[in-house]
Amino acid sequence: MLPSATPRLDEHVSVWSVAARDAKTFFRIVGVLWLAALGFAFYRKRDELPWSSGAGGLADQAWQDIGDSTFAVLADFGTVCIAITIVAMLLTRVVNKTGELLMSLYQFVVNRYVVPVIEAHKAEGRAEGRDQGLAEAQAKWQAWNERRLAAEREGREFTEPTPQG
Repeated sequence: MLPSATPRLDEHVSVWSVAARDAKTFFRIVGVLWLAALGFAFYRKRDELPWSSGAGGLADQAWQDIGDSTFAVLADFGTVCIAITIVAMLLTRVVNKTGELLMSLYQFVVNRYVVPVIEAHKAEGRAEGRDQGLAEAQAKWQAWNERRLAAEREGREFTEPTPQG
């Protein structure tokens, strides 16, 4: 039987042992931790790096020293990568669940406090619209009636249709 084309939520990605739904978060955390640790490793070795010697320009020997220094930093950094991966695996689920919790809290606040205010403003607007429409209709009827009464007083025939039709 062939595997399903749609991954299930509990399927794991590769050797990272991270659920498919958490893979993006995992790789983002790994990337941030990796950059931070690499920056710290270079910071720790800063006095040994050839470009920090204050020579001004980099000679051919200095370029070779940069490569050697980089390999030295990466050699120290290699063992940290395993720790970074483990920490990222532990943090991934926590970060995703925290995000879900924050989104639920946000939706609760919106539903509890924002939506009622919006609905109140909508109701107020509808009430104002009804009042305005009623006033306009009354003004039309009143003007029509005044024209009708004026025609009666003058003894003319009044054939104007009513405002509603």
